[in-house]
Amino acid sequence: MSLSNILSADDLRIGLQAEFEREITYEMVQSFASLSGDRNPLHTDEDYAVSTNYGARIAHGALQVALASALAGMYLPGREAIVASFHCRFPAPLFYPCKVCVRGEVIAWVPESATGTLRVRVNELSRNTLTAEIHVGFSLHERRADRIERRTLENGDSIGPNGADSRPTVLLTGAGGLGSNLAAALARSYRLVGVTRSRPASSAMGDALRWVGADLTACNWEDTLEIQLNGRKLFAVVHTAWPSSPLGSLLEVDSSAIQMQTDFATLVTIRMARFLREHADGAARLIVLGSTAGRVKPVLNMAAYSLGKAALEHTVRLLAPELARSGITINMVTPSFVPTGMNRSKTNRVILQETARVPLGRLCSPADVATAVEFFLSPGAAFVSGQTLPLTGAQL
Repeated sequence: MSLSNILSADDLRIGLQAEFEREITYEMVQSFASLSGDRNPLHTDEDYAVSTNYGARIAHGALQVALASALAGMYLPGREAIVASFHCRFPAPLFYPCKVCVRGEVIAWVPESATGTLRVRVNELSRNTLTAEIHVGFSLHERRADRIERRTLENGDSIGPNGADSRPTVLLTGAGGLGSNLAAALARSYRLVGVTRSRPASSAMGDALRWVGADLTACNWEDTLEIQLNGRKLFAVVHTAWPSSPLGSLLEVDSSAIQMQTDFATLVTIRMARFLREHADGAARLIVLGSTAGRVKPVLNMAAYSLGKAALEHTVRLLAPELARSGITINMVTPSFVPTGMNRSKTNRVILQETARVPLGRLCSPADVATAVEFFLSPGAAFVSGQTLPLTGAQL
């Protein structure tokens, strides 16, 4: 391919893919060694490489990074791309000569700032072996300034730290039922940045909420959010995002599904706490959405989900004293059955059964959840941290 592909900001979206194949030859590796100055004999000297535990020459990891750069600059997005960062891992050595497939996918995209992230995988084709996974942060050099300037003129504000909107900035994760309801409630008092794996096509709140497409299980979603904040400090994070919930007992559910639930409860929440600590505007708040299906009333046919939500409660408790040193509080709201989000499709019979179990005579509503979150954001909750607030309607 002699000419770069050309994709504009309007063409890009999460899930877009491109790939190419390339022969990795002795001459290519020698040229790369000469260009980079990295003449380590493991890459260039067959006799030396045979004497090591690898048993043969391997290509430079940086050469595979160069292939990822080629994918970004020539294929996806192509000509208008400028690389901002690389995050790499090399799960297996790349023995050569060989042929590789370099495949990239857009896993994060922020139209407002024309920035995003590519996940690039290099596979050695004869063995079908993944030899590199590289996350490439990029922006579009030709359109970024024009788009930000145009948005400023149209909206009368700026996303920078000196913007006209002086309301505290709150980062809201999750675009599901409760996430959307919380966004509508919080937009009255806060400037919102919403994070979701698949960015909604539109928002009824217009400029009150800026959605960012980012995968919270990816290795560098922090870079995407930092670009979107553009220097603004955070007052709070309201963390409602959660992966889909597998049905079945712990002995029935696939191990990877269980790991996804527990990783989201622990590692993702810890990373979110670190991000808030780094970008907090003085005293700050972290509010996490849990469920009574965690520790209060576990659900056997959603055992992985219950396990994850229970782990989430313990994560919140352990983070509280650490975050307190930075003036940050962390608390958790655990609603009981709410007829939205994953419960939206429940039958009327199930709704009536769940209602009958609540002594107060009604189900927990999105408004109840929003009120609890607003309390934890309020001055009245400044000394409350490490706590879980169950919204049970007096259920035991």
